[in-house]
Amino acid sequence: MQRSVFEIVKAPLGWSVFADNVKIGGVYDSRGAALEAAALAASYSINDGVGVQINVPGAEEEKPRWAVAFEIATAILPTR
Repeated sequence: MQRSVFEIVKAPLGWSVFADNVKIGGVYDSRGAALEAAALAASYSINDGVGVQINVPGAEEEKPRWAVAFEIATAILPTR
């Protein structure tokens, strides 16, 4: 059986939805809004007989990678 994977990812200005590594839709204000868009898109896949998987990051994963890298760098680099 074929399966489509929908990913909710943090974007610089909100949240984005990717289906099978291709960005679909726009930028959403919240994870919940992005999830609703992913669920709607997934429903079309289900109607076509395709299995779906929707991945939504937890609260710890909300920070973009550059923010985590910046926090690590400021913690280990000298302040002078």
